[in-house]
Amino acid sequence: MLIQNAEIFCGRAFLHGDIRFGETIQAIGRLEGPADLDAEGCYVIPGLVDIHTHGAMGEDFSDGRGEGLPILSRYYAAHGVTSYLATTMTLQEPVLKKAVETIRDFQRPENGAKCTGIHLEGPFLAEGWQGSHISKKFLREPDYDLFQRIQEASGGIVNRVTLSPELPGAAEFTRRLTSDGVRVFLGHSGATYQQAMDCVRAGAIGVTHIFHHTAPMGQEQPGLVAAALEQDLFCEVVCDERCTPAPLLRLLLRTKGIGRTAAVTNGLFVTGLADGLYPLGERSAALRDGVFTYLDDGAWAGSVLTAEEGLTRLGQATGLSLPQCLPLFSSSPARMLGLSHRKGSLEVGKDADLVLLDKNNHVRLTISQGDVIYDSAG
Repeated sequence: MLIQNAEIFCGRAFLHGDIRFGETIQAIGRLEGPADLDAEGCYVIPGLVDIHTHGAMGEDFSDGRGEGLPILSRYYAAHGVTSYLATTMTLQEPVLKKAVETIRDFQRPENGAKCTGIHLEGPFLAEGWQGSHISKKFLREPDYDLFQRIQEASGGIVNRVTLSPELPGAAEFTRRLTSDGVRVFLGHSGATYQQAMDCVRAGAIGVTHIFHHTAPMGQEQPGLVAAALEQDLFCEVVCDERCTPAPLLRLLLRTKGIGRTAAVTNGLFVTGLADGLYPLGERSAALRDGVFTYLDDGAWAGSVLTAEEGLTRLGQATGLSLPQCLPLFSSSPARMLGLSHRKGSLEVGKDADLVLLDKNNHVRLTISQGDVIYDSAG
């Protein structure tokens, strides 16, 4: 396929030119030959990579519903995502095993984004910091045997675990997971700085949705936030201003830089649904005008962002241009997952994962490994 006359995101800037690809990218520049698509007035960007999403359109990766996974995959593709991590919640072992077994057996539909693994966000979280992981009775201390049972049920595709570093045995658990090739992120935590650093030294590489469900940094206790900002760790951030106020987002980017920061949606099952009341654990929450809040106290209940919206909100909150925002949803998360040799940027030889955006940052076309998986024209 040959796309001509586009603004193509190469490196850190847009270049006017053409891009030819099959399953992988073959050439970028001024290219000869009949065009399959004239993209005058549009951007061609790398396929977006969402490494923390729980669901959308009433479907949730934790539910173990095989029929829901194609719905999710197609929804992500429609919003510019070509790769994602299926993220589960804190569940009792049989339910969690069923969920990961279902994801293991999932085959990407022709018109959907690709699942690149499973992110266990729980059950290894500290009580009091679990946030939307409402079933605290299912929280567990680090248990390598339990993890192995879950990993076996998944067929070995759990490649990321979020862990509270203050839990007993957290550092040794981190060491064992790291030796298995699993990426350990720290989060949902009131840990001390030393507890966080013990896990960093054991191999933890990042922090899950920094500032969210994490003790604030202070004079008496610097905590996980100080370790995250000081050390060479990846930081994941939710681009919803109710979760991450703009000053904190700007501070994070100034401290960590774009290369060590990944934007995520952390989207819940209500993403894409109509306004209304929805159950969330044992509570009810209201979705109104893109904001999901608990009915009883009005507190923010979770994100309903798409990656497409996240790009726009990043720019609005930080003042960054589109070329500056794009790596946060592409090359940075790909690097976090160890996929940067194949995904996250437009380079010859890499997978032909790309998105055609109009000048309003709306997705017109999504392509995964050379296949059109979403076309706004129908």
